[in-house]
Amino acid sequence: MFSVMLSNADISTIDSSGLYGYYEKWPTYFQDALNLKISQLDRFYPNRIIYAGLGGSAAPGDILKNWLSPVLNIPFIVIKDYDLPEIVGKKDFVLAVSCSGNTEEVLNMVNNSIKKGCKIAVITSGGDLEKFCIKNTISCTKIKNLNVSRASFPYLFYPAANILKELHLLGSIENQLITSVQAVKEIQQDLIIDNPIEKNPSKELATKIFDRFPLIYVSAENQKVAVRFQASLNENAKMFAHVSVIPELCHNEVELWTKNTSRQFKPIFIRHQEESLQISKRFKVTKQIIENAGFEVYEIWEKGKDYLSRTMRSLYLLDYASIYTAVLRKEDPLGTPGIDAIKRKMLEH
Repeated sequence: MFSVMLSNADISTIDSSGLYGYYEKWPTYFQDALNLKISQLDRFYPNRIIYAGLGGSAAPGDILKNWLSPVLNIPFIVIKDYDLPEIVGKKDFVLAVSCSGNTEEVLNMVNNSIKKGCKIAVITSGGDLEKFCIKNTISCTKIKNLNVSRASFPYLFYPAANILKELHLLGSIENQLITSVQAVKEIQQDLIIDNPIEKNPSKELATKIFDRFPLIYVSAENQKVAVRFQASLNENAKMFAHVSVIPELCHNEVELWTKNTSRQFKPIFIRHQEESLQISKRFKVTKQIIENAGFEVYEIWEKGKDYLSRTMRSLYLLDYASIYTAVLRKEDPLGTPGIDAIKRKMLEH
């Protein structure tokens, strides 16, 4: 049944806008984004990095924060709101990212950054934000917009990483930028629509969750990957999903797994081989508790030479799974009527 529902014809019919086509070409976009020339900016070493972004434009900031944590000796703060914290000032660096260039929260934070005297760099495809940068002589890197910000992830992440590289903030992990692009290229043929379910990990995952409520369990290292997957399921497949982190969930949420728990829940573990012994043991014990309650746990094991390679490989697999999940649910993955309605209402006076 699933083979028929995830045929090329079904995918192209339900995803009539062809959003899946952007994911088919993600490896090319990753390479292009890595090589994209960034706008010139003054070199300095900031007290803090403030990443300002919402929705699909915020996800790269979350990934950057996780990736840089072992080498960065200054705070990295991701803000998904209208205003910057009061503590932000002249010695701080604000990296504002809006794929569309019309995100009102980001526009407000950039304006706020000017008033506070912060150093600023912007990444956008155009819109009001680009106009604002030109008017106020702000460093602005212009990127491609692959229809929607979630599909445009490569063009949001790699220019942001290269801006931080220009400020000499990447240290010993700089080489992971290249290996991460290669990791995405290596998994491409496994995920594309021509590859059948039994050989396609993204399609297989979609069949496990499309008619369930996924509860996604991860370690802290993988939390942002899982949050990105949750958002992709929300936007593409129009479905609920939930993320919890080990070990914290072992102190509360694990209690929901009983014989009386709704069979609508589907436990998904995202794991990697470099987990600590303590985290690995907690995954094992948690899995036993869930299975004793009568549920099947579906595990996804990250692969890759380093943290960023594993992360990008997982993002590709999980984002593609959200497209296939949308198809199985007969939902157009491109349309976001709820988000669009809020944007329209916010423009009304």
